[in-house]
Amino acid sequence: MTSEWLESAQGRHLLAAEAVEMRRILDGVFGDQLVQLGPWAGGMFLKAARTRRTVVISEEPAAGVQLISRANDLAIPADSIDAVLLAHILESHGDPHAILREVDRILRPDGQLIVAGFNPHGTWGFRHMLSRGRFPPGMASLISDRRLKDWLRLLNFSIQDTCFYHFQLPMGSGRLSWSAPMADDSRAKAWMKASYRKLLPVGGNVWQRKPLWPPLAACYVMTARKEMYTSTMIRPVRRRRRRLVAGLVNPTTRNAA
Repeated sequence: MTSEWLESAQGRHLLAAEAVEMRRILDGVFGDQLVQLGPWAGGMFLKAARTRRTVVISEEPAAGVQLISRANDLAIPADSIDAVLLAHILESHGDPHAILREVDRILRPDGQLIVAGFNPHGTWGFRHMLSRGRFPPGMASLISDRRLKDWLRLLNFSIQDTCFYHFQLPMGSGRLSWSAPMADDSRAKAWMKASYRKLLPVGGNVWQRKPLWPPLAACYVMTARKEMYTSTMIRPVRRRRRRLVAGLVNPTTRNAA
C-alpha cells in the first residue's frame, strides 16, 4: 500500500522534497558503511551517499532491498556501522524503541543517525488523526520531533540538527507543492529558495537554511550522533604512613630513664 501511494502525485512530490534534504545531509556523511532500515523509496536516497558501501535492510522483500532482517534484531555485529538512515520506519513499526536500541548497538562510537519522520502537529498529522485508513498509508503512529529527541538522549545521542520541510497540504494532486523533482536540479534549487528565506553571505552562493513556520511542514529530518566516551584509567591510591602529631617526639632511652 505504501509503495503504491509513493507512486501517486503526492508521493512523488514528497520523495522529491525528501531527496533534496537527504542529498544535503548525506553530503557530510563519510565512512565505510551506511545502512538504511526499511524499504522507503527503494534505496533512492542512498545514491547521494559518500560512504564506501550502502545497504538497504527490510523485514520483507521489496524493491531496492538487499538484506532481509528484523529491524529490532539485526544480523549485524555491534559497533560496526558508520551511519544509519531511518526513513519513516519508526512510524510504521510496532516497537520503535527496540529499533533505536538496535541502532545504538550497531553504530560505532561517534556514528551518525538520520531520521526522517512525519510531523504529527502539522497539516499531515491532522489528516492522519482524522483518516480511518491512516495517512500516509502504512504509518501506524506519528512521532513528534520532541519525543524523538527525548528517546535519543536517553540512549546518549547528541542531537545535531532538526529541519522541517515539505510545505504542502495533504490533499489534491500535489501540483501546487513547493517540492521539485529530484531529476531536475534547477527546479530543486528553486524549491529550496521558495521554502527558505535567503540570507546574503559573502560570495552570494551559500544558502543558510532558516525554516518557515514548522507547524506548516509535513515532515522533519533529524540528525544525531552517538556519543563517544573515552576510558580513563583509575590508579589505586597509595596509602601514606600516618604522621605523628605535631609537637610530640618519640621517647628515647635517656628520657625514659
